[in-house]
Amino acid sequence: MNDKTPVKWSDHIKQVSGEFQRISKDNNLTVKWTEEKQFAIQALQKNALLAKCVPYTVQNAIVNVAAVGLTLNPADGYAYLVPEYNKTTKQNECQLRISFKGLIKAATDTGAIQWVRAEIVKKEDKFEYTGPCSLPIHTMDAFSSDRGRSIGVYCVAKTNEGDYLSDIMPWSEVEKIKACAKTQMVWDKWPDEMAKKAIIKRAAKQWPRTEKSAVLHKAIEVVNDSEGSDFRSYTDEEKQDFDRCVEAGDSLGLVLFAADVGERTYTNLYNSGEKGKKCALKDKCREMEHQGRAIHEIAIDAIKADENMLLLEQIEDCLPVTINLFKKSLSEAELSAFNEMTPHLTN
Repeated sequence: MNDKTPVKWSDHIKQVSGEFQRISKDNNLTVKWTEEKQFAIQALQKNALLAKCVPYTVQNAIVNVAAVGLTLNPADGYAYLVPEYNKTTKQNECQLRISFKGLIKAATDTGAIQWVRAEIVKKEDKFEYTGPCSLPIHTMDAFSSDRGRSIGVYCVAKTNEGDYLSDIMPWSEVEKIKACAKTQMVWDKWPDEMAKKAIIKRAAKQWPRTEKSAVLHKAIEVVNDSEGSDFRSYTDEEKQDFDRCVEAGDSLGLVLFAADVGERTYTNLYNSGEKGKKCALKDKCREMEHQGRAIHEIAIDAIKADENMLLLEQIEDCLPVTINLFKKSLSEAELSAFNEMTPHLTN
């Protein structure tokens, strides 16, 4: 695109009208095409760098507005169109940037959460974490001009049942997330706001799900794509074992692997798919998890009933790492019986 050639943005934006309205209708969202189109045009008129973006990236960003259900109205501050220079293509590209307020709006719109609050803890504050299912105790001098440096961030959500769900993150982990982000300048300018966004993204994985939860997780996906994903707490070896299980279709191995590495590490691996392939990976993992739990139950029953053939049917196609994890999951009596039933697998 020649920067000197006038771009009729109204024509470019009009091309995604049908897709925008279809997605919004399918998701039963309230964003309206006539309003969002105008907000987008106004943003392009006010920002010279945004107006130089590749047209299809602007179109994609506007379609994402329909997918996440967050208005571009600057008065609300939920979402913005921002330009980003791509060093590879040497072009300006448009990104849909979602604020932490936008993530809160997406969360409450699911119907599973009454409200969400994220707060920064400073060095001079008094903070007591009371567990994942209760309110933390946070006291501070709200009018002080010097509460000290930021040392952590936390998030509290209240469910429709009146329960509280709390999550905390030390500032050292916030710094790791920042180090993986593409938006270093944004982090430098608004560190507290970006930290709040980070804790909301992580906490959302544990919130109740409804029919509209997919919209919230789409909003999180948009944030990760535009800003860079969260710091991933897994090793290269764990990533390799996870990939081997998925590629081999080893359902039992995936379930045992998830139990072995822990929920947070597995969740990060579960979300580790390449751009454009994340949904396919998650769908495959969900199906494998269902199958793996059933296989595990049958295998345990086979050991207890001394049914060699039935046991071998469950584990015959498993990877070596799966056999080791399976043995690790057994009680002492079950392991002894397993070794007797499968001497060819005994180390």
